[in-house]
Amino acid sequence: MSEHPNGHHHHQIHVPRGALIAAGLLILVALGAVATFRIAGLEPAAQIPDIDKTIASRQLRFADSDNGGVLVYEWLDGANDRLIHEVPSGEGGFIRGILRSMARARRASGIGPDHPFVLRLQANGTVLLEDPQTDVLIDLYAFGPTNIDSFRTLFENDPVPQ
Repeated sequence: MSEHPNGHHHHQIHVPRGALIAAGLLILVALGAVATFRIAGLEPAAQIPDIDKTIASRQLRFADSDNGGVLVYEWLDGANDRLIHEVPSGEGGFIRGILRSMARARRASGIGPDHPFVLRLQANGTVLLEDPQTDVLIDLYAFGPTNIDSFRTLFENDPVPQ
């Protein structure tokens, strides 16, 4: 406790009047904004991504090429899959890393490469890579826009001429 020059203890805390008024106005503005959004039925801008709203999906199979690249096939029935993309050797480190981790989960479960992965584009822009065989679901949004784009382009690719 601080002591007053005349020997008495000082127990009062003085908050400037302007700071109190500013704090009160801030609270009123925040409450007013919330009330306005609620009454108008508007959704807040920041929301938890809804993984249930898939706008596009593609079943994909990945294979190593003879030259060290990664071949990306659109899975049709396993026998007639269509090549839609090739990641050249030395490129696509993010795709390779994700696929290695998913292949490791399959090997640990005794599952081979015969089944497709599912790539899903969500309404909010999130890209999900799912392995229905192991129930592994990777939200690629967490890895940043450049890495998401490496998978997002797989929705745009048509079959590669052979």
